Amino acid sequence: MRSSIAALLLSSLLSLSAATAQDGGGSAATAPGYYALTLPDAGRRYTLVIPAGYTGQEAVPLVVSLHYGGGVTPFYGRGLLEALIEPALRELGAILVAPDSAAGDWANSLAQQHVLELMDLVEARYNIDSERTLLTGYSMGGRGTWYLAARHPDRFKAALPIAGLPQPDSATVDWTIPLYVIHSAADQVLPLEPNLAIVEQLRAEGVDIEFTVVSDIGHYEIPRYRPYVEGAIPWIRGVWESERDK
Repeated sequence: MRSSIAALLLSSLLSLSAATAQDGGGSAATAPGYYALTLPDAGRRYTLVIPAGYTGQEAVPLVVSLHYGGGVTPFYGRGLLEALIEPALRELGAILVAPDSAAGDWANSLAQQHVLELMDLVEARYNIDSERTLLTGYSMGGRGTWYLAARHPDRFKAALPIAGLPQPDSATVDWTIPLYVIHSAADQVLPLEPNLAIVEQLRAEGVDIEFTVVSDIGHYEIPRYRPYVEGAIPWIRGVWESERDK
């Protein structure tokens, strides 16, 4: 990726706390903050964020964040969390988890297995409201969001792909999960048009889908997406409430 993403990642790595650990003891970190952890036995790295005020007494939402492409250095997923996802979605009071990709792209069966295994672990250790889950991702992670959301509406109640592209089969999926798509017309890496086409088609088929087109953000200007991701919060909450009422 370009230097701006590399700088964000370097900043994240330099600020990793003493919480970096092997996640093998079965205990759950509960103090607010970022944790750099490794799945027991599997050795796969992930970043966990505990929100302020979490006590375990009340169920909280879960947000799964899929990072962009590039050379996956340790705790690579933290870069996207710090630059965009955590500050933009802080108001939700959710536990956030960002796996490091160990299977190349997110849009494959092995990556799918890894994400679900991580969710199983987090849901076993924390008081998670299964009706308030969100899958999101940026660029490569946005493509992965389209892929995983289509295949696991039982695990994700809403999906928020950012600056990504739909999958080749996105138009033929029987969508049951609501989607909120954000993309920039100024994206010089991944064009807007494929998103426009798939959103129009899915809307015509009655799919619950929102689309925010940003006019002036380049592909590597990740933090500038923050107000647009924050703008999705009322929609996310509305979807969760609808799920609870079903």
